[in-house]
Amino acid sequence: MSKSYKVAKKTINMGEKKGQTLFSVRPYSYGTLTTEEVANQIAVESTATPADVKAVLDRYAYYVKENLKKGYDIELLGFGKLFIRFITGKAVEDESKANAKLVKSLVPAFRPSFTKLQNGTRLYNLIPDSIELVKYGEEKKDKTTGGETTDGKNTGGETTGGENTGGGSGTEAGGTSSDNGDGLE
Repeated sequence: MSKSYKVAKKTINMGEKKGQTLFSVRPYSYGTLTTEEVANQIAVESTATPADVKAVLDRYAYYVKENLKKGYDIELLGFGKLFIRFITGKAVEDESKANAKLVKSLVPAFRPSFTKLQNGTRLYNLIPDSIELVKYGEEKKDKTTGGETTDGKNTGGETTGGENTGGGSGTEAGGTSSDNGDGLE
C-alpha cells in the first residue's frame, strides 16, 4: 500500500530565513469516497445489500449526533473516538468568571484509536502496518492476484493487502483515563 505526496514550495516572510524558499511535502488525496461508494465496497464482502449498509451508516451518523448532543463521546472500536471540544476565547484568573460565556464555539473532534507500546510510541489502528510514501505521479500499481487471463476471461482474483491486527480498548483506544476531551495532550 502507498500514500502519495506532493512537494510544496513556501517563501518565508519573516525571521532569519525571510525571503528564502523552502520545500516540504504534503499528503495528496485522490478524492473523497461517498457513503454510497463505501456502502458498495462493504456490501461486496458481506451478505448485506448496499442499501442495508447505507441505512446502517445513516443511522450511525444520526445516533452519533444525538449522543454527542446528550453529552456522550462515541467510540467505534478500532476506529476512534468522536467528541465535542470547546473553542474558547481566553482563560480567566478568577474561577467564578470561568463559565459557558468563555466558549466561542463547539467543534466536533476525532481522536483515532491507537495502541501504545512500552516505549511510548503510538500505533494508530487506521494506518496499515506498512505503507510506502511515493511522490504523486510516480506511484506503483497495487499488487494483485488473479484477474483476467490472456483470452479475456475473468479468473476472480483479489487485491492483496494488510490486515489490521490492532485493537485497543480502555485507555489504549485513543486517550488516557484522565483525558478531558479537549483535544490537547
